Amino acid sequence: MPATCSGLSEEQLQTYFREGYLVVEDLVPESTIDAVLVEAAKTPVVVGGSWTPRVFDHENPDRESGLHRILVEPSLVDAVESILESPARVYYGMLAVVPAQGGKGLDWHQDNMYDVVLGRALNTFVALCDITPNKAILWVAPRTHLMGVQESLTTEGHRIAATPENGMPLPTLKKGSAVIFDRNTLHHSRRNETNEHRYAYAAQYQEDKARNSAGIKDPLLRRVDDLRLRWQSLS
Repeated sequence: MPATCSGLSEEQLQTYFREGYLVVEDLVPESTIDAVLVEAAKTPVVVGGSWTPRVFDHENPDRESGLHRILVEPSLVDAVESILESPARVYYGMLAVVPAQGGKGLDWHQDNMYDVVLGRALNTFVALCDITPNKAILWVAPRTHLMGVQESLTTEGHRIAATPENGMPLPTLKKGSAVIFDRNTLHHSRRNETNEHRYAYAAQYQEDKARNSAGIKDPLLRRVDDLRLRWQSLS
């Protein structure tokens, strides 16, 4: 279901907190998606290879700002701040390309398996193209956010959790739709069996007062409003 102009409805909020994830259709405008895809197309991709990331650089925030502009997209941020009930800080941003003809996504994991955020924090998976079930669709395990951080193994630099019994693929995500999920929600994506690369963007946020596992507030994590104004001044 789409979000309202001022964020998420009460029904959507209830779904997010109960299930640990929420699908929001048509959340990011097509004009923004198309502008990001122009930059995303410059990413070298090996057909049939592993997923290819391009990550937002907190120390050099203006580098590739066109690629990462989804981080400050008002409609997305409004939805996020409805959940956080706080001004959002950008925690992480990443273009994720899963190559055509057998390219592989990530195995089951929780974002908090990498870095635990103390306070409200979440991930948004934005479809930059139509993502069908055979195009490395996102899988989620409902209500696993209620279980806390699970045990995991590190393989080739990635954290891998045990396969949940209730894991399920999401239906086709149309271009501009987003999946918003808790950092403790188990998720993964399988292979891209189509002849087209799968383009998505992961935008992660935390509430303004959130801290890392050491209790420290990272000064590099900028408020969305500050980053948006910074980029507007460059245009």
